Amino acid sequence: MVKFVRGAGASVRALLTVGLLLLLASLLAAGVPAGDAVAAGRAEGDGGGGGQAAYLAERLRAEPVYVTDQAPREIPRSAAGEFAKAAKRTGVPTYVVLLPERNPFDERLLGAVHDRLRRDGLYVLLDSSGIGITAVPFGVDVPAESATTVALYELPYDAGPLLTFERFVEALTDDDPAGRAEAAREKYGSDAGRAPEEEPDRLHITRTDRANQSFLTGILLAGVPLLTLLLVLYVLRRRAARAGAKPTGRCFAGVGGRGLLAAVATAAVLAGSIALGAAVLYDDETTDPGPPPTRADMDARLDRVSAGLAKDPVYVDPESPAQIDSAELAGLRRKIGGLDVPVYVASVPMAPEDESGGQADTFLKALGRTAGGEGIYVLADPRSGYVNAVDYGIGLDVDLYLLPEAIGYPPRDVDDDDLRLGERVGMLVEELDGARPGGDRGRAPSPMDPPDPVAEDALPSVFAADFAPGLFVGTLAAGLAFGLVAGTVRIFGRVRPARTAAVAAGERSYEAPPDPSEAYLRRTAHAELEALARAFETADPAGAVRVRVWDCLDAAQLLVDVEEDGRIDPDATPESLATAITLIRAARATLAAPGTPARLCTLNPMHGPAHGRQRLRPAPGAPARAVPLCAGCRRAARSDPATAHRRRLTLPSPRGEARIPYDTTPGPLRTAGEGVPRLIREVQEAAGVHD
Repeated sequence: MVKFVRGAGASVRALLTVGLLLLLASLLAAGVPAGDAVAAGRAEGDGGGGGQAAYLAERLRAEPVYVTDQAPREIPRSAAGEFAKAAKRTGVPTYVVLLPERNPFDERLLGAVHDRLRRDGLYVLLDSSGIGITAVPFGVDVPAESATTVALYELPYDAGPLLTFERFVEALTDDDPAGRAEAAREKYGSDAGRAPEEEPDRLHITRTDRANQSFLTGILLAGVPLLTLLLVLYVLRRRAARAGAKPTGRCFAGVGGRGLLAAVATAAVLAGSIALGAAVLYDDETTDPGPPPTRADMDARLDRVSAGLAKDPVYVDPESPAQIDSAELAGLRRKIGGLDVPVYVASVPMAPEDESGGQADTFLKALGRTAGGEGIYVLADPRSGYVNAVDYGIGLDVDLYLLPEAIGYPPRDVDDDDLRLGERVGMLVEELDGARPGGDRGRAPSPMDPPDPVAEDALPSVFAADFAPGLFVGTLAAGLAFGLVAGTVRIFGRVRPARTAAVAAGERSYEAPPDPSEAYLRRTAHAELEALARAFETADPAGAVRVRVWDCLDAAQLLVDVEEDGRIDPDATPESLATAITLIRAARATLAAPGTPARLCTLNPMHGPAHGRQRLRPAPGAPARAVPLCAGCRRAARSDPATAHRRRLTLPSPRGEARIPYDTTPGPLRTAGEGVPRLIREVQEAAGVHD
């Protein structure tokens, strides 16, 4: 179907029609199918889904499974063989496409791919997280809708794309896929606002889970054997006393060598059993369900883009809906050709699951190394609309690190489908006209190294992480329990209120560096959300405690999880992440100790509630005054008041400039010193939510 612009004149339509017919005729004469010619025309002319669909169809023509090279941390390309094995079990021709997360997954893209591939079969589209799956049959009779329902409802969110597809194939070949889908929907789904009866259990644990396991193992490994040893010796001593042994000043005098040996042996057996049980029970080694990426997987996109830039100074990712049309591409090539310095533009999306960990500067530096040439490398993200540039080996007298807002950031007065990406890249190229070498090559900070894809998903041993603190707490707990037992016996059954443990839990101070990176804030916000959800479900609070915890959680989600899908929003700012962590930790502290005060630590609100005041200078040059502090900051202030201000929280600047003290930021976090209720109100007002 040929589509013309509404309002064009008849003469223009006639010329375009004649030109298209001549093009088709020439291609047919050369042996090119007419359908391919039309697809090629769409790919060149529409600047969007046509080019994406044509590219995917061409890949599927070579292999029935296409795995993106833009999400190797989630699903590496080397895993394509496993998808191909599962696809063969469907019994019909099956074409599988895996694209990065947050792409527009709908049946229209599959339909466009089918139109260009012109092969009947089952077309399946998955995202790199495995949560999104779309399946459409063309010319084959299979229960794709029922199988999709089963895969979405029966598996937890951390299943990953490979297990999701395997479950889809299993349901597709089931004797009663419709019945299985209905059963899954009734068990795990929700209708008319009704909460699901239960959620599928997660397949993998998080680092927070492992830290909790290590902490518990340390407590049990130290506390249980030690308490057993003390109690056995205490019982033997009392028996010896009742038998007439002469009392002495020694604690366990009269026990005897045989009794002492039996007590130690019992404690040793218990310790060994606990250690062995923890090693067997907590045997998870990774947080990622997918296979680890190879070096080739991590380099695949860089190789593809650098090969494209070797032929053309402007590379538009064919895997993504394009945001730069053909006219803008021609203009960019013309402008770049007139410059005195080499400029290379790559329009590819960035995400945490890619080879660079979502860091644009890191990607551009790596691209310069892979391409092997000095130049100005520009990233135009078709997904977020951000534009970044890196001077690789030239040293221009132009500051590329801090681009003007009109160039570097997407416009605020347009919808997401019109990012004006080509126009803004053109403005950047125009800024480079006349630029010469001679600038300071060290002006822009070096980009961070991306995290190792295997190490970032590896779990520490259960005898690492928080194991040592658990041993310490277990020792204390054993001593406390023994003291309580002995005291109870001494006062003839009268039990004293054991407030020590409650005070220790209530005055807990959370760990948080004074200068966290954005990556740290994202990881911590995600981990804290999960931890609060588990604690809330376990404690099931009521009354004022429930209201306070719920208000904190609701405000945190307004900042970093608007969709309430348990995933941190990609556009969450460092201030929003720090504010959310502060609120979540305040809620967790309230769950642990309902009497926790609403005041927050003045130096770093991410440390949690303040349980006392200490006189210090909150900032260099500020007058000394008594401010609320957490337990850790109070200890630091007492030991060295002159340097306590170094624990003050600072946040990354959005432009990469000097770090910003949290209480000078423009958002709600600046009011954290006034307590949790005020902070919640500020978040709600900023989000336009009012009670």
